[in-house]
Amino acid sequence: MTRSRYFFNSSVIRQNMRQHGWIGIMYTLGLLFSLPLQLFTGSYPDAEPQKIDSLFRVGGNIQMLFVLSLPVAAGLFLFRYLQSKTASDLWHSLPLRREHLLTAHLASGLGLLLLPVWLTAAVTAIVTPLEGNMYIYSGADIWNWCLTVSVVTLFLFVFSVFVGICTGQTILQGIITYILLILPVALIQLVNSHLSMYLFGYPRWSGLSNSLYAWSPLLRLVTYTNDTFSAVEMWTYAALSVLFLALSFVLYRKRSVEKSGQAIAFTYFNPLFKAGVMLCAMLLFGAYFSEVKSRQLNWTIFGYVAGALLGYIAAEMLVRKTWQIMTRRVPLEFAVYGILLGLLIYIPVSGLTGYESRVPAGDRITGVYAGNNYSMYASDPYNGYSSGRASSGKKVPMSGDQQYIEAVRKLHQALVTVRPGDVPASSTVAGYNRGSRMFTIAYQLDNGRKVLRQYWVPALGFEPEMKTVMENTDFKRWEYSLHGLDEGLESFRLTIRDRSVSISEPEDVQEFKNILTREILNMSYEDQSKGQLARTYIQPVNNPIDEQVDGNTGLHYRIYSYSWFSSYKELGSWLEQKGFTEKIGIRAADVKSAEIIKDDYKGKLSPKDINNIEQHMALARQQKLSSVTQDKALITYILQHQLDYTGENGMYVVKLEYKNGEVQHISLDEQELTSALKSLLP
Repeated sequence: MTRSRYFFNSSVIRQNMRQHGWIGIMYTLGLLFSLPLQLFTGSYPDAEPQKIDSLFRVGGNIQMLFVLSLPVAAGLFLFRYLQSKTASDLWHSLPLRREHLLTAHLASGLGLLLLPVWLTAAVTAIVTPLEGNMYIYSGADIWNWCLTVSVVTLFLFVFSVFVGICTGQTILQGIITYILLILPVALIQLVNSHLSMYLFGYPRWSGLSNSLYAWSPLLRLVTYTNDTFSAVEMWTYAALSVLFLALSFVLYRKRSVEKSGQAIAFTYFNPLFKAGVMLCAMLLFGAYFSEVKSRQLNWTIFGYVAGALLGYIAAEMLVRKTWQIMTRRVPLEFAVYGILLGLLIYIPVSGLTGYESRVPAGDRITGVYAGNNYSMYASDPYNGYSSGRASSGKKVPMSGDQQYIEAVRKLHQALVTVRPGDVPASSTVAGYNRGSRMFTIAYQLDNGRKVLRQYWVPALGFEPEMKTVMENTDFKRWEYSLHGLDEGLESFRLTIRDRSVSISEPEDVQEFKNILTREILNMSYEDQSKGQLARTYIQPVNNPIDEQVDGNTGLHYRIYSYSWFSSYKELGSWLEQKGFTEKIGIRAADVKSAEIIKDDYKGKLSPKDINNIEQHMALARQQKLSSVTQDKALITYILQHQLDYTGENGMYVVKLEYKNGEVQHISLDEQELTSALKSLLP
């Protein structure tokens, strides 16, 4: 009984309640305002109650304002005595051991914070059946909300206390607490940016999926309040709370009273603090100067050195609490930190790791993905594939076809041999325009690991390898999301500009689906590379799908989009036969005039006008090298062979002026120009 009184000293707890009880009152009022009260407010009072699957959807981010601020504030105020010499001496003069004192303060804080959460959950449960409640939810939703907010509150409070024990200033405690809560995400982004700039083939978005924010409870709550916390996240935050609680007891016993007012309470944390500040500053400044100066080596090195210097100075001033930091050891210490951190930054992007030239052996590969939709599959929890998982934990389609695996390997080997990313785009303008594409290659290895690379593949120089890959059935099936045509189709909606039409008869829907699938699977490499413009956009209308993913259940609509290209001859004939072409297609009658030029003005315009197509057209008119036609037959041919305008030198450019006032610039391939079109040009 005596031991219990020591650990939960009633006098200490009563004093904390009298002095800091306002925190609990504010937390209670804030949570009651942001949840139960919001259940009865709405823009349309007479609207039918709506069913929700998470109480975090109520009140927007108002809940987060209190959940993310009050627990940290409790840690600041309850342990403020540690940061004041007089208060620290007073509290530590009491006939209590330090672990008893810490336990009493922790119990006070948890009482002030957890009771409001439980009270709010109880009130929410009580008002559930009341008239005027604008939401429909279950008891499980209340339990999930209560458990989530309780665990997050516990974690934030304990983490704030841990930081307070390690620091000696209240303001610095609050700043460092929030910085450390965001630091994992910021550091991952900085490291990814650094690696993507200097490692050939490194995906810039690697690790930057939605799951990245799970590394920060701050960003997780602010950015994804509509998502329910998974069981893994809950257990992780609970385990971290226990860990920081144990560390707090260990460090509190060793904390010297004299450290009150110091930036860092433990001197052996100083090197880690300085190195961390310097590393973040180096990555930030290096990335900035590399981007604004087009990766010029001298400016990049300057950015890293400047970041290291400013980071060291800032950390040193914080530790010493003065700007007068120059001593004999400062230059030597800065040099040591700079060299070690420089090596830490350089070694991963050097050739020592073999990252850039690594191509897995064919007999080790069990699955392969190639295309430009990897990030879409990786971030979509409802894609339905069962083989292969991305770094974000989502499923990515993988092909086990040995011929396709070998085709992708040959393309990969050619890319790492030639390294097209090292060639300035200005030296091969055409090769970096139409036909060029961003390509992601992912291998699933027999040991369960994944190898992921991303390359910018120019149109020129890799035609044989790209042709073999892009004409493969698996490539086209996943690149053009053909699985979207297999999921409870109700109808197809065809749209272009202000026109739309629906295909809804079951026989027509099935026939249209089969033809569209054949057209996509029959596309050649040239069809995929020449930059065809869609004559119509096709959107399948799917039945809602009832699924459970990551603990979330509900109806989900998958939205896919396809295109009707000029190369789809069978589809065009079918649409014309059914009478849809007249309803949806862009006709020559819609076009007022077409003006055609040969775009050879890249080197004849100022840098500010080089990408302004109207300046190209104006220069062609001045030189009498443009022609305007209203011939409906020629305009029909242009519409049937139009390509996406990319600004390549030597391409024929057509300015289409529609009768509704809209203007469009498109390109024509010289090989597809008819004699009638050629005769228009001077």
